[in-house]
Amino acid sequence: MKHLLIGILFSFFALSSGFADYNTPGTGKSWTLDSLVAFSGGSVTFSSGSYFLNDDTLTISRNDTLKIFTNAIFKFPNLGLLYVKGTLLINPPDSVKFTAADTTQRYKGIVLDSAHSSSLKKLIFEYANSIRILDCSPLIDNCKIRNNSYYASGMQSGSISLFRSNAVITNCLITRSVRAAIVGGANIANSPTIMYNTLIDNNTSNYNTAQINLGAGGTSPIIISNNYILKSSTNSGAIAFLPIGTISSLIIENNVIKNNRYGIALLAGGINAYINNNVIDSNNTQGNPALGGSGLNFAGAWSTSSVIVTRNKIRWNLWGITIQNTSKPNIGNLGNSDTTDIGMNLIYGNGNSGKIYDVYNNTPDSIKAENNFWNTTNLDSIEAHIFHKVDSTTLGVVDFLPIGGPTVVTGNPVVVKNFEFLDIYPNPFNPEVMIKFRIANDGVTRIKIYDLLGREIYTIANEFLKAGEYERNWISSGLPSSVYIVRLETTGNSYAKRIAIVK
Repeated sequence: MKHLLIGILFSFFALSSGFADYNTPGTGKSWTLDSLVAFSGGSVTFSSGSYFLNDDTLTISRNDTLKIFTNAIFKFPNLGLLYVKGTLLINPPDSVKFTAADTTQRYKGIVLDSAHSSSLKKLIFEYANSIRILDCSPLIDNCKIRNNSYYASGMQSGSISLFRSNAVITNCLITRSVRAAIVGGANIANSPTIMYNTLIDNNTSNYNTAQINLGAGGTSPIIISNNYILKSSTNSGAIAFLPIGTISSLIIENNVIKNNRYGIALLAGGINAYINNNVIDSNNTQGNPALGGSGLNFAGAWSTSSVIVTRNKIRWNLWGITIQNTSKPNIGNLGNSDTTDIGMNLIYGNGNSGKIYDVYNNTPDSIKAENNFWNTTNLDSIEAHIFHKVDSTTLGVVDFLPIGGPTVVTGNPVVVKNFEFLDIYPNPFNPEVMIKFRIANDGVTRIKIYDLLGREIYTIANEFLKAGEYERNWISSGLPSSVYIVRLETTGNSYAKRIAIVK
């Protein structure tokens, strides 16, 4: 009878006190959702096929890991939060769904705080605020991120919010965010890799933002490549950068950007960018040329910037390329020692108010736009579609001669360069990766691996090669899970891609 009384008293205490926010002990243990049910004292429970967080916050402490490798549904209460200071690893056979217990109430979402080596794969993340990433660079791959709101204090407005992060975001669908799909602060140095994603129908609040809305860059390149960025609200652009600070290397290539308010906007100085082989098409959804509609818009104080625009198809926007303030992009300069600056853009059919504006130079500076194709070889027609010194003596000349021939640009094409990576696979990997590359000219070729601090880790190749295609294997034995840079160097050129080791 005495033992029964003790059990009754314990049960009454647990029910009457409510559940405290649960923190894992920080002892280096790997947790699963089932072990949290067993040991969290009711903070996490399982019922009717779903796991439930019953507290405001579940914290995975430093040194601990939460692994979710089976299909699961995890439901969060109003303002509920998963705060990860250790490591979060999600990789189920089919999917893990993080959702709201009541979809009209929403929850805060996930914070990855210095959560190094975290990897989120096949996660359905919905009806929350954001995945907020602080001081770490996780892999987010093959996820569905949808119906997320700018809702909770202490979080951020984008479905994925970056703070000093070099996150790798690949093969994801991000849709119906109330604000941006991916966001970073104007003065916060982020260098994400954003590849092979579909971003569609974001900014449902019709706020003045872009689907990818970022600021300053870090020391590593920002890479936005092979994405579909489609059909945002009438007040939303596709890609925008307004840095307080600099972007040392920005690569935007092989994307399809359609049916947004504008395409790509670089709105400050100190940006070094390579905009290559994108389809920038029908970004005219707002319909007011005084408020947007550019395929490419360059503005701000550009005394320290270098931007090369090459091999893009820019058509059917309200404006083709607009140039403001002291910005001075290179749209094709055959005299440039940088052999990537060769024009070869297709620019045509951009217009508003009954007139074609394929390039609008609203600066006093001359702009190089050589070797592009304007869908006609008639020089008078090309001249009529460019607004510059001929139209106003206060403006600089757009030098569009010589004109080039038509260039085939398709959605997600292979980049044509003096050399190129054809593929790196698998990526992420453990422990072996195949690097396949092509070089156009005979010469010394180097392939090196760097960490995110720029330190050289390994040399894969340092040899004289004839022009052609090659493959090299690399076994990453002994290296921790993280993101690394593979750099291909030939005479006078270099090219970099990110890879991720996930153990």
